[in-house]
Amino acid sequence: MEKKYKIEEEINFKELLKSPIRLFGWIFPIYLLLILILGIYFALHLNRISFNEKTIGITDTTNIKKDIVEKKGMIITPVDFESIKNPTKEMLSKGKELYDINCKSCHGEQGMGDGPAGLSMNPKPRNLHSKEGWTNGRTIDAMYKTLHEGIIKNGMPAFEYINPNDRFNIILYIRTLADFPEITNNQLNELKLTYKLDQNLILPNQIPVEKAEMLIANENKIFIDKLSKMKGLLITSDELGARLIKDNSYDIEKVLYTFITLKERTFDLYIKIVTQEPLLIGYKPSIVRLDREKLQLIYDYLNKINS
Repeated sequence: MEKKYKIEEEINFKELLKSPIRLFGWIFPIYLLLILILGIYFALHLNRISFNEKTIGITDTTNIKKDIVEKKGMIITPVDFESIKNPTKEMLSKGKELYDINCKSCHGEQGMGDGPAGLSMNPKPRNLHSKEGWTNGRTIDAMYKTLHEGIIKNGMPAFEYINPNDRFNIILYIRTLADFPEITNNQLNELKLTYKLDQNLILPNQIPVEKAEMLIANENKIFIDKLSKMKGLLITSDELGARLIKDNSYDIEKVLYTFITLKERTFDLYIKIVTQEPLLIGYKPSIVRLDREKLQLIYDYLNKINS
């Protein structure tokens, strides 16, 4: 006998709870639609999904400007090597003062490597009491090398801006915090030989590159303005000296440039230059045929407009 099915106009949720499998007739098309949508999205965005994307964090060093610090030049007197073996209270006091300013934040007050600035450093600052693991060594010449050059890989900066006498004062104070090797004449002689510490050390003035460029630009502008002014005076002048220059030169600017830049500006020296190599400084060969009186007029006129 053929079984008849009753068509329901609405879902009977009570019956659905008794037989949940009836729900799959509705869910299957929904799942199929979702899978189709995801497949289409994947196909359209295949290239983006297939490659990892990460912003490259390499710094363009060509755009980084690191200028040098402006320093005033000075003459540093030779190191008193005799006092290094027997430091005075004043030297040790100065050494402690400089240690507190430059070293304590990393190495700690007693040199235990426990300063607050060193907590986040890797490797940790040197425990100055430890006898092991010193990169350059614990002798006085090795310690001086460390202060002078630094140890970049360990985070130890160079203190070359501190004068040699004060570097020794720091080292001598550090030596009071722990037991260090004895200071020998060989160590001191090595320092003299390597760093010329037994001679006067002349430190020249140092200015930032940007400031130097600005000064050069200003000097060039002043020079160019002066050259332009002299050329204008010469071209418009009817004085005999000016006429002689115009008649006997092929490049007035070169004539004026040579005259302005002469370190020693005497008549005899200038005439010697003019008559020996006239073409090199802007004159025609005809200049050598002028007598001394006319050459004097040229020299006097150039001096006049250059003042």
